[in-house]
Amino acid sequence: MKALVTGGTGFVGGHLQQELARRGIPFFAFGKRQFDLTRWEQAGAVFKNNQDADLILHLASYQAAGEFPGKHTAEQFFTNNLIHNHALEAWRKFIPRAKFIGIGASCAYPSSAQAMTEDKIFDGPIHGSVYAYGATKRLLYTGILAYNDQFKLNGNYVVPAAMFGENDDFDEATAHVPAALVGRFVRAVKTGATEVEIWGDGSQVRDFMDVKDFVCGLLDLAPRLERDIVNLAPGRGKTIKELALTVSEAANFRGKVVFNASRYTGAKEKFVDAVKLREKFGMVINHELAPGIRRTVEWYSNNYETVKGRRKFADA
Repeated sequence: MKALVTGGTGFVGGHLQQELARRGIPFFAFGKRQFDLTRWEQAGAVFKNNQDADLILHLASYQAAGEFPGKHTAEQFFTNNLIHNHALEAWRKFIPRAKFIGIGASCAYPSSAQAMTEDKIFDGPIHGSVYAYGATKRLLYTGILAYNDQFKLNGNYVVPAAMFGENDDFDEATAHVPAALVGRFVRAVKTGATEVEIWGDGSQVRDFMDVKDFVCGLLDLAPRLERDIVNLAPGRGKTIKELALTVSEAANFRGKVVFNASRYTGAKEKFVDAVKLREKFGMVINHELAPGIRRTVEWYSNNYETVKGRRKFADA
C-alpha cells in the first residue's frame, strides 16, 4: 500500500508521516510549498505523479482557531473550496481506484447539536463564529458523496476531536484551546508570571485528543472504511478546568490559576459522539489528557526559544 498525503507538512501531517514511516508504509506527503492545491495544474501534477497510491489522506486546508475564522471568512471559503474541489477532481481523474479519506472538523456539525452524531451533520446551521470554514468542511463531505455516487468511487469522511501534541500552533491568536493553554502556562513559567487567567468558570465541556492517537486510529481505520462517515474521537468530554489544571501541573506552574466567569466561552457542553466508532468498528480512542499533555508541554518548553514567536499566518 502507498499513501498520498495532502497537507502533509502541517501539524497533523507531520505526525502522520512519522506513523506511516514507523509502520513501514510507503507514502508521498506534501504541503503548499511543494504543490499548491488551489491551482489546478499543480493539483493535477501531484496526483498524476502518484498514480500508484492506494490511499489518499486529504488533510489540506486553510484554517486556524481563535478569532481567525471570524476575520477571514471569505478567504477561507474561497481557498478551501478550491483545495477540496481540486483534490476531489484530481482523485477522480488520475487515481480513481484509490480510497479517499477527507478529514473533517467538528465545527461542520450544527451549532445546536449536543450529540454530534454522524447522521446529524446536515441538520442545522453552523455556529456563527466558524460558519464559513465549517461550511467548507460540509461541502467537502458533500463532494465526497457526489463523487461516490456519480463515479462509483470509495470516498470517506473522518471527523476528529480537537487535537494537541508536539509542533502544534501555540500562538494565542490562532491556536486551539489545548495548545493555547500549553503556550500560556509555559510562557508564565518562563517569564516568572504569578497568575494565569482562563476564560469562563472552567465548567464548560469539550473533547480533546492526542494527535498521536488520531494518526494511529486513522491508519487502523482506513482499511475498513467503505464510503462512510465516522467520528474518530474519545466520545467523552473534559472540562476546561481539568484541561487547564493538567497543563498547569505538567508545566510545573506554581502561581495562581484564575477562572474568569465573565468572559464568553460558547456552549456549555459540546463533543463529538463516538458510538459508531465503537459499535461498528470496535475502536475506542484514549480520553486521558495527562500523558499527551506532559509530552506536549515538554516539547514546547524545550523548544521555547526557537518557536515562541512563531505565527501560523503573518496577518492572523
